[in-house]
Amino acid sequence: MSVVDRVLEALNAQDVDAFVGCYGPDATIEDGYDRVGARGHDELRTRYGAMFAKYPGVRVEPGWRTEVGNFIVQEETVTGRSGHERHVAVYQIEDDLIVRERLIA
Repeated sequence: MSVVDRVLEALNAQDVDAFVGCYGPDATIEDGYDRVGARGHDELRTRYGAMFAKYPGVRVEPGWRTEVGNFIVQEETVTGRSGHERHVAVYQIEDDLIVRERLIA
């Protein structure tokens, strides 16, 4: 199972510790315009812990996926927040950890 599979499994289980454990210590989650939404384990834990509390029914389902070098690009569908949402996630992987995630919506 890839780290991207594990991060989605943790997110869908709302297991913040397992979720954060999929990321490198200095990992970033960014949008398509280079704006950093979270950097490092503490910010990831704060941001996603709050999201899990606010949206207990949030789920992310993978769509198509392609792998190029140490990148995984995947379409994802998010439900349980405010309707139905799709985005593309670009994950940069090093040593079986996500070091950078870019969400393009």
